[in-house]
Amino acid sequence: MVNTTFASVTRIDAPVAAVWEVMTDHVRYARWGSAKTVIIERPGTPAPNGLGAIRCFQAGPMKVREEVTAWEPPTRMTYRLNSKQMTKTYTSKMVLRDEGGVTVLEWSSTFEPRVPGTSAVVRRIYERAVARFAAGIKADAELAA
Repeated sequence: MVNTTFASVTRIDAPVAAVWEVMTDHVRYARWGSAKTVIIERPGTPAPNGLGAIRCFQAGPMKVREEVTAWEPPTRMTYRLNSKQMTKTYTSKMVLRDEGGVTVLEWSSTFEPRVPGTSAVVRRIYERAVARFAAGIKADAELAA
């Protein structure tokens, strides 16, 4: 199968360091998405959110696990989806850059669907989730700034 990619860009009126703090606070993601809770199943380095951290999003009986695979404060974090409900593989890269006092969050993702012919549907589901999380990061970082 062919990998599918998508990306988003979010402009945030807050310093990079403030956005990084919000973006990498994994438990906070429960406030923005459909998961009712997000727990750190395995702390990373630095603890608890850093490299190697496994975060688990829970919505009812459904659990989605993600693992932090790169941690470069305060500008870059990557993660992969360890749960395989809709995809064989899924990776995302979140990059922050300062653009004249505004932080730009570039979030790019690549996945391979589990079922042939479902790329468009799966992409829409993931794009909506990323948009909700990016909006939450933006709102909380701007409020903190």
